[in-house]
Amino acid sequence: MKTMRQKLMLAAALGVGSVGLFGAAALGAFGSETSSSLVSAVAPAASAVFGADKTGDKLKEILDGLVQKGVITSQQEDAILAAAKDATAKPVRAAKVVRDLLGESAKYLGLAPKDLAVKLPGTSVGKIADATPNKSKTGLVTALSAAANEDIAKALSDKKITDDQAKKLRDGLAGEINTFVDRTWPTKPTAAQRPVVSNVKAFLGDMLQTARDYLGGVTLQDVTTAMRSGKSLGDIANDKGKSRDGLVQVLTTAANTRIDKAVADKQLTAEQATTLKTKVAAEIATFVDRKAPAKTTTTNRTTTKTP
Repeated sequence: MKTMRQKLMLAAALGVGSVGLFGAAALGAFGSETSSSLVSAVAPAASAVFGADKTGDKLKEILDGLVQKGVITSQQEDAILAAAKDATAKPVRAAKVVRDLLGESAKYLGLAPKDLAVKLPGTSVGKIADATPNKSKTGLVTALSAAANEDIAKALSDKKITDDQAKKLRDGLAGEINTFVDRTWPTKPTAAQRPVVSNVKAFLGDMLQTARDYLGGVTLQDVTTAMRSGKSLGDIANDKGKSRDGLVQVLTTAANTRIDKAVADKQLTAEQATTLKTKVAAEIATFVDRKAPAKTTTTNRTTTKTP
């Protein structure tokens, strides 16, 4: 039996620091007299050696030398190499082995993947399955489980995963599938609303044109001339056989129609519309009753020179 000194030489040769890499199985190869001091000394540096060369050639080269020197036996070397390989193996995620669950769900439901994606916001695949004729959440889970197990078996057959990894994947499969099937997908963010229009003038429109139409199509020159003489649009309406109040009503109806459309288009709330209609009424009254200062004509004074 090898002495404790020889075993410590092995630990030193490997540059080892803790038991984490090899575990109890590998340490058992050293025999029952392995002390706690050796247990606390064995491992991480060997992990670095093994990790630097994934084939383990460098570590094997070191261990081969120790076997030749009689520090360890060939059986102990094999045990160390096996333990090191298992400890440094990266875990295999189900997502890299199992096929696309969403695509498989669409296949089970008889939908194109993009059509299923449209249905998902705010609900789950399981609920969609229950709402689909001749389909169910239970049937979907069964179909996904069968497809996933088939993928795991193929990965194992292709030597992409080990038996132990395949077992771990199968053990966690039911939980992953149930989580996927019951997951409520987030709703799509609503489109940003257009900014609320609160400017009164945006709803008044071309009031002068509306007034001209109401007055029977008078020309802009006629209106301008009348207003320069000190008349308001209300006065002009009265002169044309219409009325000031009728003109106000026509302009108010046009403005309120625009406001109501903004409410229907969700640009305004009902409360904002009520406030705007009040402001519009005041603006229209001011517009109809406004009078421009009458222009006065000036006469040139003639100076007569006295002889």
